[in-house]
Amino acid sequence: MSICNRCARRFVTQSSTTSRRAFSQTSTQQKHHGLPVFQESSNAELQDTLMSLRSKHIIPAYLPPTQKHLIFGTKNRQLLADNPRTYPIGEEEIPLLWIDRRTEIPNRTKTFNTAIELMSKGDGKEWANLPSLLSGMKSCGAKLPGAVMGKVVRKSANSGRLGVVIQCLQQVEHTGLSLRDEDVLANVMWALHNFAQQDDWSEEATTKAMKWAGEVAVLLETFEHGGGKSRGRGDARTRAEVIGVFLELSAVRAYKYQDGKDTDGKVKMYAERLLACIGDQAQPPSQSPRTQGPQTEMLNGTPIYHGLLLAEKVLGSEHPQADQARRIREDYEAGLTILAQAIEAQAPKEGSYGGQALVVWRELIRD
Repeated sequence: MSICNRCARRFVTQSSTTSRRAFSQTSTQQKHHGLPVFQESSNAELQDTLMSLRSKHIIPAYLPPTQKHLIFGTKNRQLLADNPRTYPIGEEEIPLLWIDRRTEIPNRTKTFNTAIELMSKGDGKEWANLPSLLSGMKSCGAKLPGAVMGKVVRKSANSGRLGVVIQCLQQVEHTGLSLRDEDVLANVMWALHNFAQQDDWSEEATTKAMKWAGEVAVLLETFEHGGGKSRGRGDARTRAEVIGVFLELSAVRAYKYQDGKDTDGKVKMYAERLLACIGDQAQPPSQSPRTQGPQTEMLNGTPIYHGLLLAEKVLGSEHPQADQARRIREDYEAGLTILAQAIEAQAPKEGSYGGQALVVWRELIRD
């Protein structure tokens, strides 16, 4: 069976249009009823990886059973070659191309990991594809563990694209990126602190980090990110390491860029919340550093200490619980000092987990 010239031309045009629509030259958000659209990349390998994931995994996930049978059925290869067909998904007319299940479908997880690594090696612009990438993975039934999602957050933040992570969190119903995951929460909170500190607590970086922190605080109130009317055990809204980052950023801004005044009341508000959270059960860092992996106690404890220290300077006599705040701050300072000395005794290399922890501790605002 052959195909007429007019139909053949129509099929070629549709295939070309679909390919162009798969990649947009501008940063666009995916329409909820359509296929994920990726931003064009100058990295040909990344572009090929995203297209492979889209054509071999994401598109089939959007097709109803009849069309899936057409593209996967062994007997349909010649049928589709002789009689090209399409199927509408959102605003796209998708050509139904036969796929050999045995040889033409790349491993989904490996393809995703490859895309993340290639995005990490770029100039940062490639991370604009993250919302569509996560949406595509979710749409084709991939369940990415919290550890993987945390790694994605960390790599994106390290590339200076924390804003894209916030965007993905705001689209949790499509991306699946949620602050319910411990690894995601920990990496997001640390990234907020790190974004400001790495730029020497500049006004621009601190203000931007505070803006993102405000958006994270709003998300934490939603059910999708672990919030709700009641605050159960482990609720992020009542955890010292979370509130500590919010206090730290607001205190840095007030101390350095608002003439040392709590003009919007956020320093006092977060100080009260942190003290209420800690109460009489303050647990400063232990004196023994971890033998491997991130120095979590240092990373969690530093913003708490830093926030309390600057809050004392900003609030002064107006501090709501000055004695309690000073006692907790002194306990954290003593614990972190001993911990830093223990890490330093290990002679960690620059850029190692230990080395990074020492930089965090040393580059605080203490004067």
